[in-house]
Amino acid sequence: MPMNEPTKCQAVNQQGQPCSAAHWRDGWCRWHSPDLVEERKAWSAKGGKHRSNQSRAKKQLPAEPLSAAELHSWLGLVFRRLLTGQTEPGVATAMATVARTMAELSKATDLEERMAAIEHRLTRNAS
Repeated sequence: MPMNEPTKCQAVNQQGQPCSAAHWRDGWCRWHSPDLVEERKAWSAKGGKHRSNQSRAKKQLPAEPLSAAELHSWLGLVFRRLLTGQTEPGVATAMATVARTMAELSKATDLEERMAAIEHRLTRNAS
């Protein structure tokens, strides 16, 4: 690196202070470089998607279906983590929403299976 090249980004932040990031190329950091405008848009979109409450909640739940008792246990754990500040309220809300949906799907599946069994018995008895 030539001696006259700055070691910090030449941009000014929103508070009017010099950017404190190390320069990347041509005196600009990656966040302020005019060459990376499109890449920064993609980085922001990708980062925002992965920071969503739904995405973070999904990472904390197991992939396989859970029984009602397992859902109850998981929500108890989430509640304790929420109380101790280990889980953000938005993530806990998203997890509770997912758990509620899973419980409703389980009920609907159970009801469908019971109705199919009743229909099978009625069909068998009618013959």
